Amino acid sequence: MGVSSWRRLDDNAIPARAKVNGAYVNTALAKTDGCLSGFDDVIVLTDAGHVAEGSAMNLFLVRNGQLLTSAVTENILEGITRDAIIRLAAEQLGLTTVARPLDRTELYTAEEAFFVGTATEVAPITRIDHRAVGNGQVGPITQQLKDLFDKLVHGHLPAYETWLTRVA
Repeated sequence: MGVSSWRRLDDNAIPARAKVNGAYVNTALAKTDGCLSGFDDVIVLTDAGHVAEGSAMNLFLVRNGQLLTSAVTENILEGITRDAIIRLAAEQLGLTTVARPLDRTELYTAEEAFFVGTATEVAPITRIDHRAVGNGQVGPITQQLKDLFDKLVHGHLPAYETWLTRVA
């Protein structure tokens, strides 16, 4: 991943909490620029320089046994996958999630990092701006959450059966 030179749209321009079609231009510009620079995707900052999210995914960092994620006031989409990961982390792994403004430098000091989203599910991040995240491998907490989410969406966690709508 690379940190985009494009900034996340401000809530006073086009609310990130809504999936507004016009807002996807911001995402397209950031992701295209990142791909042309050799990255798979990007992390977008707010005008204030805080971490918002990925081009179309919420971001989590792991530091000192806690999950960190951008506060909803940082122009992010309040994603249902984000909420699911926060709940799974607490209920299944006993992990606390702290939602707050994240500084760019925290991307480089994180032990683990991953994106979450409907299409992405849980996507590990092993490098940011050509720097290894942690040891450069998928971290254990990221892997546990990836496995738990996969079990959840495939109906293999009975405690979360009410989260699913079965399709014949």
